[in-house]
Amino acid sequence: MRILVTFALENEFAPWRKMRRFQRVSVGEFDRTYGAQVGDADVCVVVTGAGRFAVQRSLEHAFDKAPEACIASGLSGGLKRAYGPGKVLAPRIAADVHGTKSVPGDPEMIRQAGEAGAKIVEKFLTSERVVGTAQEKRSLSESGDAVDMESVYVLGTAAHHGVRGVAIRAISDGVDSDLPLDFDRTFNERGAVSVPQVLRQLASRPRRISGLLRLAHDSEKAAAALARFLDAYVQYISADPLTEIAKAEALAI
Repeated sequence: MRILVTFALENEFAPWRKMRRFQRVSVGEFDRTYGAQVGDADVCVVVTGAGRFAVQRSLEHAFDKAPEACIASGLSGGLKRAYGPGKVLAPRIAADVHGTKSVPGDPEMIRQAGEAGAKIVEKFLTSERVVGTAQEKRSLSESGDAVDMESVYVLGTAAHHGVRGVAIRAISDGVDSDLPLDFDRTFNERGAVSVPQVLRQLASRPRRISGLLRLAHDSEKAAAALARFLDAYVQYISADPLTEIAKAEALAI
């Protein structure tokens, strides 16, 4: 079974990459693609960069090898107090924060995610900018369960190619926490975090170093939890890849 998995940033993917020794299979400036065998699955991971344009650019050829499933993964901000750092969520729907675009996840993949230990929730919201303050998160809490910058675009691309998909993310920052930096100003042209930009902000606001260290700790915790979940989940869905409809048709023959 061929499975495509996306992450926005390298640090989100790092624990799973180390666990399974993913090998880089592309050398392009904007094409960061890795591969590994996980159980019965041939897994292709694309690190897209943050945001809509990075996703569109990175996934231009990602479906050429006809994956059978797509997982939009990574870290996200929690919008409910029940979902603290490290909690793994799988939504029924991904939508943009304006409500103009929504894409449902594949029902069977969502069910399997719940059986594998993820918390099934109603909706992920996708924002075109980093939602960085507790006030902003609380204002979105009635509309969704977590917020990120890519899920609706990844699932939309998968649907366009006729590939079933699901979003699975781990919470890195809770609803009541403010991010320590203006992360919209830290992304470079590839949608990756620029270390020099981070250092410039810290130089002018050194008191935020403690907050950045706390976020780094929570993000590492979330990425590790996500890696453990994905590794088990991919093996689970690839061991019995038939959809419920296909199973019913097979039994009817």
